[in-house]
This record gives sequence, structure tokens and C-alpha cells, in this order.
Amino acid sequence: MVRVLKQTLQYAPWLVLFASLIGYLGEYSRWFDHFSSFRVQYCFLGLMLAIWQLLRKQWALTALSLTVFLGNVWLIEDWLFSSKSASQNKADFKVYHANVLFKNHDYSLVTQQIREEKPDFFSINEATPPLIAHLKKTFAQEYPYSFVVFAKNDTEVFVASRTPIVVDSAATFAVRGLMRLTTIVKNKPLTIIACHAYNPIKKVDFIIRNQELKHIAALVTKERNPTLVIGDLNITPWSVIYQDFIMKSGLTNCREGFGLHPSWPVWMPLMLIPIDHCLINNQLETVSFQTGNYTKSDHYPLVIQLRFRP
Repeated sequence: MVRVLKQTLQYAPWLVLFASLIGYLGEYSRWFDHFSSFRVQYCFLGLMLAIWQLLRKQWALTALSLTVFLGNVWLIEDWLFSSKSASQNKADFKVYHANVLFKNHDYSLVTQQIREEKPDFFSINEATPPLIAHLKKTFAQEYPYSFVVFAKNDTEVFVASRTPIVVDSAATFAVRGLMRLTTIVKNKPLTIIACHAYNPIKKVDFIIRNQELKHIAALVTKERNPTLVIGDLNITPWSVIYQDFIMKSGLTNCREGFGLHPSWPVWMPLMLIPIDHCLINNQLETVSFQTGNYTKSDHYPLVIQLRFRP
């Protein structure tokens, strides 16, 4: 058994290097794109392997493992290491987002968090009709305005607001699982695009997710209002598809500078990756970004405070 383990460790740096490199080909295959999601894990593995091989004086493998480590650190350092604390500027509004897991029938924790956080808007992914009915009834006075659209697997995207909302039907029903709303906050217009992108396990869902991102980018480039995009986009910041989406849309990820804050999967802490996002255009600024507490879902929720740029 010890011999097998040692042989495995001999090949491990090459396997991690292969996984690191193949992630750059994500635009060609959903499987390649999945490999791009685990840059933090590749860093950890590269460092652990380098230490092990250094102790065993395996210089060539040590150099290879350090190359894997440094190559991935270069990609994640801006995300992993927080450089901002909550801004001293006062937030103009707060947004709460949660993928609640459609199989979760305990609504108490997410309801409690909404009560405690008191967001101006909240976005729920994988909402079911019973949950939506519960939220509408529970928050009828605080959040009298809401809208819902169908997403994947008979679940829905649900958004509730303290302020009146106007639904852009053409944009909302062009792609499943997405809505575009406008509202007024502190006498300023605000556009909210809420989305639950398809999980790219199947090839058809991979194609649909990428189409959803292209649709969002097209909407955002036409916006004149301060705009935020919120939801489980089923993609990490290291995907070449995500990077192309950011380049074309001009959006900024709200977690930038506040740490990585991975959101899924809760049940496998060592494999946590950031796939729930809040993205903003250049008319908004992030005051704070954090993940919420466990809600019996496989995702951690997001709590974001934003302000209008002067």
C-alpha cells in the first residue's frame, strides 16, 4: 500500500499540471471548463506535493509542483486574498441572494436570514411554488412587489422588492431562468437582472448556460441605468467563458477585493468554489460582500451592500 502511494505521488504533479492546463480549453468542452473551476485546490495540491518532494530530495518533481503552485496562485491571488474591508461609505441598498435547493423543505433559516439582513431586494434560486407562497405571505408587508420566472427542472427564480418594479417582458422571456427588472432607489433608476444559469453537466445545458451569459452581456451593454446581475451562474471566475463574458459585458464581480467567498458545495468544504455571483456595471460600487450562514441548502447565500457612484 505504501509503495502504491509513493508511485501515485510520483505522478500526481503531472496530473495536477494536466488539470491546470486543460482548464484553458473550456470554450471547446464542458468537461474542460469544469477543470478550470478548481484553481484553489490545484494551488493547495501543488504546494503539498512540493513540500513532500522537497523533503524526499526529488528536485525535478519539486520544481514541477512549485510551477503548478505558482501558476495557479497567479490566477487566484486577486480573488483569494482580501484587500478590502467594508467601505466607510454608506450603502444605498442591500441585496440578498440564495440558492435554496429545491429539495430543502425547511424554510425557517432562509426566512430568518432575510429578516435579520433586511435587504432591499432578495433573489431566490431553485424556488418551488410552496416556498414562493411562504415568502409572499411572510413578507407581504416588507416586500410587496415580486416577480417569478421558470428556470430549470421545474424550479423558479423569485425576486422580491421593497420598491415598485417594472418587468421587461421582452428580455425576461427571451431566455429561460432570467428576468430583467427596473425600480427606483433613492430617486435613482436601478436595473436588476436575476438569473439561475443552467448547470453545465449535460452538453445541451452547457450550451444553454453560455447562451444565457451572452444574453446577459447583450442586455448590459445596452443599459444606461446602474445595473446589477445576481444569481447562481454555474461558472467560476477562472473559466475562459466567464472571462469572455466579463470582457464583453464590462461588469465587475462584487467579491473582487473582498476575498473569494466560495458558495458551493456546502457539503464538501475542501471543494468549495464560487459559482454564485453579484456583478455590477460602472455606475455602482460595492460597499461590502459576504456569504451568509448555512440554510440547509448546498449553497451559501450572498449578502451584498452597494452604493451608487457619484
